[in-house]
Amino acid sequence: MPRLTKITIENFRSIGEIPITIHFPDKKPLIFIGENNAGKSNVIRAIELMFGEFHPKYKKLDDYDFFQRNPSCEIVIKAEVSGLSGLLKKNGRSHPCSGFSFRATKNKETEFVATQGDDGCENPYVRNDLREELLCVVVNSEQNLNYQLGYSNKNTLLSRVAKAFHDKLTEDEGRVSKLKKFFDDIKTTFLEVEEFSLFNSNMSAIAGEMLSNMTHALAFDFSAYDPSNYFKTLRVHPTEDGQTRAFEELGTGQQQILALSFAHAYAQSFLGQGLIFILDEPEAHLHPLAQKWLAKKMFKMAEDGLQIILTTHSPYFVDLNYIEGINLIRKDKETTYNISHNATSLFKHCIDKGSNPQKTKKETIIPFYANNSTSHILSGYFANKIILVEGPTEELALPVYFERLGFDPTEFGVEIIGVGGKGNLAKWWRLFTLYQIPTFICFDNDYKQDDASGFKRKDALKAIGIKDEDLEAILGVEKWSISDRFCVFGTDFETTMKASFADYAEIESNIVETLGSSSKNLIARETAKLVNLKDESDGKAKMTNLIEIIRKLIV
Repeated sequence: MPRLTKITIENFRSIGEIPITIHFPDKKPLIFIGENNAGKSNVIRAIELMFGEFHPKYKKLDDYDFFQRNPSCEIVIKAEVSGLSGLLKKNGRSHPCSGFSFRATKNKETEFVATQGDDGCENPYVRNDLREELLCVVVNSEQNLNYQLGYSNKNTLLSRVAKAFHDKLTEDEGRVSKLKKFFDDIKTTFLEVEEFSLFNSNMSAIAGEMLSNMTHALAFDFSAYDPSNYFKTLRVHPTEDGQTRAFEELGTGQQQILALSFAHAYAQSFLGQGLIFILDEPEAHLHPLAQKWLAKKMFKMAEDGLQIILTTHSPYFVDLNYIEGINLIRKDKETTYNISHNATSLFKHCIDKGSNPQKTKKETIIPFYANNSTSHILSGYFANKIILVEGPTEELALPVYFERLGFDPTEFGVEIIGVGGKGNLAKWWRLFTLYQIPTFICFDNDYKQDDASGFKRKDALKAIGIKDEDLEAILGVEKWSISDRFCVFGTDFETTMKASFADYAEIESNIVETLGSSSKNLIARETAKLVNLKDESDGKAKMTNLIEIIRKLIV
């Protein structure tokens, strides 16, 4: 099956002179994540330019298509493909095709050439049928299912499927002859209706009488029954309980799901036809459970052979089993770049950051991370900075202190994530720093049940670069200890807060009575809302210091 395997983009929109390269893993989804305006859509537009419904050579480019609207720069897009059956012709010889290149400069003729797979030479003679062996379809919240399941152009999903049906149908001459006979019988049967036959004759005769020199006339169209036009007669409609429904009755989320199912059926049924199916933010019109269900379906469809690309802001569409396809799109000042990794780079990073080489294996590192991940933890991929904490107490309480002191974490893209214990801090710190996301860790020295040997805390501290000779001093801290890489909440979070705020113990006692609950997580959050942060105190000073460190946090 034809597939896109690699694309390199340079000087296109927000992508500058340092090109970005995207690798497309086989039978795995390609997932673009990143904040708004980072350039995800620009990568999609580049793919669509190369493999969309319009031939790239004749695509009119706007000023904003050139990086920084610089008319002197050259847009270069190179795509590597596999599985094309068509051949390139040059100097009387035939060559396989391994890719395409697009070059555009303002006020100059656009170049679109193919790469000969046997010698790497460029070939300017690119036939439409060769390029159209691999076409992309983009479905977003603005483009409804009615468009993709219609015949508005030859590259909609339905046009391509119907054309494939037609090609298979007409391969058999006997089948065509049989259908032609049916076609003649249908026309004869229609004309047996006297009123219809008379109307059909009069329709052209009247026009001829009115304009004797008129070359056109009207006639009934029987092409729906002609096998030579068979592909134009197919119609697809949504149904409910066996009843046909209008596309307008479906929500946008439902339409996206049905478009995906149609594309999946296409990929499974016509293995020789290449399709790049792009979903732009499929979560936009789906509730969380539907997102989770759709993500599972999409991953399975990718494994079945459908080449899926999606942009998303939802952690439900991030699965570490498919880490090769995860691309974090960032923008450095005005330039878009991407960060992607695989099992090898993750393994190497973990070893470099202190992971035990006896227990860490490249062969098992992806299943290990994937099996331990949750959508909550994976939300870190969408953050500008991350604070990893042991559990829900700090996760719920810290944002309250921060906001009351004028620092709203959500405003600055700071995600505070509880990882379920000291032993998980190093693991997730290694993953997120691999993707160059600044990550800070917080823990306490309440170790009696969780970390009596100190191994888990040492693992976290060694991961972030603390030297062996400094470990014991940190593990012995009974009060606050804040550095540019970590924060230790003394013996435990609650004890430290009581020692840091004079009114904490009394407020906490009142909260317990008011809530009628023993949940220390909720108690810590509600107490944080009421402690005195107006007057100077050790707690206020420490929280203010912590905020400043988070503001300055870099990888």
